[in-house]
Amino acid sequence: MNFDNLRSEWDAEKADDVQIPDAIEKLQRAKHPLVQLKATMKKELQMQVISLALFIFFPFILQMGPSLYLIYYLGFMVITIVSAYYLLAFSRFYKGVDAFDLASKDQLLKIYFDLQLNMERYRSWAFLLIPFLMFTIGLFSYSHLQRAGKWETLTGLPVILLFIIGFASMVFMIAATNWWLKYYYGKYVNQLKEVIDSLKEDN
Repeated sequence: MNFDNLRSEWDAEKADDVQIPDAIEKLQRAKHPLVQLKATMKKELQMQVISLALFIFFPFILQMGPSLYLIYYLGFMVITIVSAYYLLAFSRFYKGVDAFDLASKDQLLKIYFDLQLNMERYRSWAFLLIPFLMFTIGLFSYSHLQRAGKWETLTGLPVILLFIIGFASMVFMIAATNWWLKYYYGKYVNQLKEVIDSLKEDN
């Protein structure tokens, strides 16, 4: 009996039988949207930090009266605390995506649900920013109208127009937030769901 021939045949047989599990291939498909998600989140985080920093200079950029500085910065302090909580959670989620293990379906599920949770958190944070932006617009309007001597005589149609502009701005910011989330993050949710659904079909 030629043991070398038998061993060669056995090794060849094993090599033919070895196949990459379909689940691993499907998990590999999740890598591409996650890489893109990380890149988007990194840009988003940088943009948010820069935007928050710019709020510091708003009273000077908008040329508000010095008497309004204290009121503005009290509001800014509140929004900074809220933003710090959101940005910390955003950063933790980013690190979780960065540590993703392609061999783990459970971790893919966790990232999928965490992404949805962070989208809702993002929406809540953006909606909390809207009153602050309206507050800033109000201070800006008051400062310039008072400087022009028109605040005391502001009645009737101008007041109604200011409220309409404020309401329209608020609606626009809400719609813009929802569009931003759907356009920039919704596609990653859909791509990850496709991979997860295909994995469920194998079970």
